[in-house]
Amino acid sequence: MHRPLCLEVQYAWPPEDVGGVPGYADFLETITDPTHEEHEHFLEWWGGSFDPAVFDLVLANERISEVKF
Repeated sequence: MHRPLCLEVQYAWPPEDVGGVPGYADFLETITDPTHEEHEHFLEWWGGSFDPAVFDLVLANERISEVKF
C-alpha cells in the first residue's frame, strides 16, 4: 500500500484555531511587532516564539502516517 509523504514545503502550517487566513495574517503581524498591544498575549497563546519559515518535515510525516485510510 502506498502512503502519502510530504517531500518539501515552503512555510510552516498556521496554528490551530488562529482564525483562517485573516486571523493568521493578524497573528503574524502581532507576533512580529513587540510594540503591538496583543504581542505578549499571542505569544503566550501560541506557547512561545513562532517562525513561519520553520517546518518540521519529520513531524509532518509522522502525523501523516497516523492518518487512517
